[in-house]
Amino acid sequence: MHSGSDNLDDLDDRVRDIAGLITHITTAAAFADRTVRRDRNPESDTIRLKVTQLTRAVGALGHALADLGEAVGHAGALHQLAASPRSTQRSEAIESTRALLHARIDSARGRLNKTGARLHQAADRLTAPPAPSRSTSPSVTTPHPRPSPAASRTR
Repeated sequence: MHSGSDNLDDLDDRVRDIAGLITHITTAAAFADRTVRRDRNPESDTIRLKVTQLTRAVGALGHALADLGEAVGHAGALHQLAASPRSTQRSEAIESTRALLHARIDSARGRLNKTGARLHQAADRLTAPPAPSRSTSPSVTTPHPRPSPAASRTR
């Protein structure tokens, strides 16, 4: 049975990754927000939407980080259980704690996947080209082909 130290190393890496993402995204959102407040430009609405999506992502990342924090606690409990004398109770406790550890990791993974998907969809909406006008009046820039004479039936 594993002592949990291998899980702690992996969890340490993931916690650092998510904390770094939170910092990076928060910085990007703050920069974009300052840009909107300083300048009134035609892209302000788009930038506001970006800030909203980024800050929502940080909230979800925070929940994933909390899940990983709980997983670290379970990994620590596994570490302690590994040092205890072998018994049926120890085996049951290890199995139960390992299930809790994996549940927290799975929860964090699910949150991260959903957050990534939401950000991807939001980015697609923000960068999508504007829909063409559905005006029924002819456009000045729409070329109108000239009718060509019908082909002759004689050879």
